[in-house]
Amino acid sequence: MEFNAPKQTIAEATRTTNHEGGEAFAPVDPRLALYKRTVNQLLEGSFYEADDEQLTALVRRFDAVADTDPEFILRLAAFARQECYLREIPQVLLVLAANDERFKDNSSESLIREWASAIIQRLDETATALAVHDTLFGGTAPWPLRRGIEDVLVAQADAYTLGKYTLSRREVTLFDVFNRVHPTPIDDEQARLFERFMRGDLDDYPGVEPLASPNTWETVISERGNTRAAWERLIEDETYSLPLFASIRNLRNMLQAGVPEETIVDHLELDAVRNAPLSPFRYYQAYAALAEDGIQAPEIERWLEAAIDVAVETIPDDLDNTLVAVDLSGSMDMFLTQHSTLGMKEIAALFGAILADEGATVGGFGDAFQRIPTHVDTPVLQRLDAILGIDEEVGTATNGWKAIEHLRASEHVVDRIIIITDMQIWDNTPFTERDEHSVKSQFDAYRDELAPDAALYLLDMAAYGDLITPEGYENVFNISGWSENVLAFIKWAENPTATIKQIEAFEPQ
Repeated sequence: MEFNAPKQTIAEATRTTNHEGGEAFAPVDPRLALYKRTVNQLLEGSFYEADDEQLTALVRRFDAVADTDPEFILRLAAFARQECYLREIPQVLLVLAANDERFKDNSSESLIREWASAIIQRLDETATALAVHDTLFGGTAPWPLRRGIEDVLVAQADAYTLGKYTLSRREVTLFDVFNRVHPTPIDDEQARLFERFMRGDLDDYPGVEPLASPNTWETVISERGNTRAAWERLIEDETYSLPLFASIRNLRNMLQAGVPEETIVDHLELDAVRNAPLSPFRYYQAYAALAEDGIQAPEIERWLEAAIDVAVETIPDDLDNTLVAVDLSGSMDMFLTQHSTLGMKEIAALFGAILADEGATVGGFGDAFQRIPTHVDTPVLQRLDAILGIDEEVGTATNGWKAIEHLRASEHVVDRIIIITDMQIWDNTPFTERDEHSVKSQFDAYRDELAPDAALYLLDMAAYGDLITPEGYENVFNISGWSENVLAFIKWAENPTATIKQIEAFEPQ
């Protein structure tokens, strides 16, 4: 769910959430149920549940934990923000706790204030927290929440962040946050900073100098336009900031403005790729966009190819014992979304190529299943081409069950099976009962014969809503809609009991 949405869309903004099939079972430990609901927020895109249904399910799980272990909820919120990089669901948990009697204590600081800074990690999230409160409760935010937000403002506010996160087009702006929280400056310098922020642009205070516009790339391009001079200034002048993500998103704009390839490539650093929380899919998206537009940029293309391989190094390294089965049927030739230039088959093959780098077994299915031989040193894009290259060989049907039959025939034991498809799976084998040849029947047999603890991930690229296993089927995750965070979701969805222990040990920072 989105809080503090843009003003022009908030009235009509609705979305749903992907639904993990296993959640139909209520875990014995209520903390595990709340954790699963929280981690499910990694999968944003195409969904099963409406906002109110999501919130009802979250509150139900929240209540069960708050009865027995309220501080766990705050630890979970901080864990979700800092380790899972989730932004809004941690603020929802914080606000629910701040408005709940079970979290009140005799401390002068309060649990809420103690944990707020660990949960609100960026200045704009102070506005998100208040927007969540307005949506769920209304009225004046509780004192511990306001004081927690004050701590964040005092610790993080400087001229740059105040200028960057004004949030002027949001329902709750940063000015609103200051007016509602009234933060106390820590010294005279910060007092002057706060006054310049709040009064510098007001006619009633002509003697207060406004804060200068921050040197962000958005500000420069807004003021100077999409020109070569503007982009080169951002690249070459260290007083300005052009982060890696912004650079990748604007490769086409820079090239069309006339910035030389060499200048752009010299600005891009592979070391930054290693440290950036960007999925390999982001770099591939930029690579494919250049090709789609017919832009010839061989130096940048080579850099993006290298960046994809480097980004893959950040993928969880415990996904090696996996089978990835890519649907190569004709229906997978459709675009990922109405506005996307990437096909479902292309993204599915890239997903398989990425996991092949981790040592996963990868293949494609149609009428038949065919395994793709891979080498550890093969670049990711070459693996992608190899997967797409068997398209005609496997045929145009959608016999997804043959991927699991392959595992049974070879007696290959894996920890997980990932089938990437548009869920239009059926059996075209003549003279057989289709019920006997299905993903469900093959998975049941595989677990009975070889791998009782294996998990099955059914990634529905098209998000039609069809399921090929029952909702709530044990160790089966029905993921509706593509999200670049699927790999992170797999990491956090598996071994949840061990993760609960990590959360129990999490401390406010």
